[in-house]
Amino acid sequence: MKTTLFLCLLLSASLLTAQEKGVSPAAAPSGAPVGTTYAVVVGISDYQDPGIPDLKYAHRDAEAFAEWLQRPEGGSVPADNIQLLLNENATKGGVAVALWELLTQCGEGDQIIIYFSGHGDVETKTTAQPGYWLCFDAPPAVYVSGGCFNVRDLQDIVSTLSGQNKARVLFISDACHAGKLAGSERGGAQITAANLAKQFAREVKILSCQPDQFSLEGEEWGGGRGCFSYHLTEGLYGLADRNGDNLVTLFELNTYLGERVPEETAPYHQFPIAIGDMTTCLAHVDPQKLARIKAGNIGAVPVEKKIELRGMEASVLESADSLTRTRYHAFLKALNEDRDLLAATDSSANTLFAQLMATEVLKPLHSTLRYKFTAALIDKSQQAINALLVDDPYKANNWRIKPDKPINQFETWMELYKRPRP
Repeated sequence: MKTTLFLCLLLSASLLTAQEKGVSPAAAPSGAPVGTTYAVVVGISDYQDPGIPDLKYAHRDAEAFAEWLQRPEGGSVPADNIQLLLNENATKGGVAVALWELLTQCGEGDQIIIYFSGHGDVETKTTAQPGYWLCFDAPPAVYVSGGCFNVRDLQDIVSTLSGQNKARVLFISDACHAGKLAGSERGGAQITAANLAKQFAREVKILSCQPDQFSLEGEEWGGGRGCFSYHLTEGLYGLADRNGDNLVTLFELNTYLGERVPEETAPYHQFPIAIGDMTTCLAHVDPQKLARIKAGNIGAVPVEKKIELRGMEASVLESADSLTRTRYHAFLKALNEDRDLLAATDSSANTLFAQLMATEVLKPLHSTLRYKFTAALIDKSQQAINALLVDDPYKANNWRIKPDKPINQFETWMELYKRPRP
């Protein structure tokens, strides 16, 4: 069991090396020119384990934010630069690989936007009591076992992006106990005070509540949204623009959220937090659209629009032959439906991955293929861990990848993995 998980993680790490950097010019929300704008947007309402209560509107909050990013007010971010992960697609592996992709893609002057809407919780058994983001496949307890993101790891990613990669980072978390992410530990004695100041100047964090508070959602906000995320997008579309200069700064948005959210969530306490340079401009305002919003003629986010992402995938496949397209879709099926990852068969993800990576016409999608395979390996390992947490640990030979699919072939699987790759 331990060997299997180790091999999955080892292969995952090897797949993440040697990434190509794809660039596509885009403007940051502030209007300042940047090399490229990338975004990871996560929304989880439906959790895998019944021990974690489902939310109702977190996925809608994420969709609304992704919609804002694609509009002129949000910087007209290209759809291919937005990774939108909702519900069952927002596993620990999926989110981890998406964030890792940011680390390998972005460079100096790029704009990075990270948004999360879902459950947050605190591990109370340790003295540090760290906060966690709970991904789709989180266990209902023992968060350190996986399926979750520790606050320290998230801060390390943000600090690396802003400090080492020298990118501008907008980080938004709408989760209970979100204030745990307000910490600014950077670590490393080599970071001087001057560098620390520059790094902090490149980071903006907007958090839905204080460390000991909860984020609320309900039908009263936009027909079904989280209070914080609803007013976040409303404010970014222009309702936070107090001085009427058609720009929304961090100071203005913080003031707007600080007034609306606590007032509308009373008698509960929910006070958002904003950290960063308060003069940072986050959005441009369309005056005509804002006038219609204020008049009540339209909502800030047109809910009828279907968000279309990852258009490059379709365009690349259109130029490929029928055999390549068949293999590509079979690869996705092996990952997402069959969970056939490492078997030495023609239909396994491992076999198809090797064939697709050798196909020149798919070169623009090679990094996408690598990340998809890596996430699937991490997710499969996490399912094994989750099964052991609820079953008798002495029955490890009966651990399950799917609740309805028991297997007793650990040794057989290992033998298959050891066979030479085609």
